[in-house]
Amino acid sequence: MDTKTIRLLQRLGLTAYEAKAYAVLAQAGTLSPFDLAEESGIPRTKIYDTIRRLEREDLVLVEKGRPSKISAICPTEAIRGRKAILDAEIDQMTNEFKMNFDKRKEQDIPRSSIIHGLDNIVVRTADMMRRAKASLYLFGTLYYPEEVEPIRQQIEVVKKRGVIIRISTNNPVLVKKKIVDVSESFSKVINDIQVAPEPFIRTLTIDNKEMLMMFPLPESDQEYRENVIALWIENETVTKAINNVFNITWGNRNWVSQS
Repeated sequence: MDTKTIRLLQRLGLTAYEAKAYAVLAQAGTLSPFDLAEESGIPRTKIYDTIRRLEREDLVLVEKGRPSKISAICPTEAIRGRKAILDAEIDQMTNEFKMNFDKRKEQDIPRSSIIHGLDNIVVRTADMMRRAKASLYLFGTLYYPEEVEPIRQQIEVVKKRGVIIRISTNNPVLVKKKIVDVSESFSKVINDIQVAPEPFIRTLTIDNKEMLMMFPLPESDQEYRENVIALWIENETVTKAINNVFNITWGNRNWVSQS
């Protein structure tokens, strides 16, 4: 008997004895229980139980008599039937696992926090950028003058690590009656910059793991640094969704590329 064939039959759900018996019958033809035990190496005390199981599973035909005659069902039909049963069981198992997995993901509570004050937001932004390993996306309109240089420095650092960096910004930005040329500042270290329509928030995403959303204040209130807030979220599902939207809009030809 080919050991590979036996292993494959076992993967289709047969026991070791069932696989050996069926393989022998498929090759040798009709055999008596005694001869089948001899040819397959199955103990005589186990051969009748093995034959009954194969018959219940529609893998053999049993002709009653003294002695009985055992023959294999056509391998094409038998194996196709076993494969169909196995496929159905795998599909059922997959659906059950997916339902449990999706249910668990729905129950996951993202880690999040609200960050108050521009100084704290600048610190958190730099910390996140230092953690970037695969991608760093920065998009939005609000930049304060004192932020630009720290962000530019971090871009230069992560760029050396091979991190994918993309920046989309409204340019120039008017803050405190001062023009901040974001595109010119960042283009010194990276080419992938787009001038985009003006959104109402600024978002930083790191890999597919965490994101920081900073909310702009009306221009008349921008002098109150402590009133600036940002929302930090560490959640793969949320960050991936934001990144997908960003990557779709990244290719919008109506925007002006600075590369």
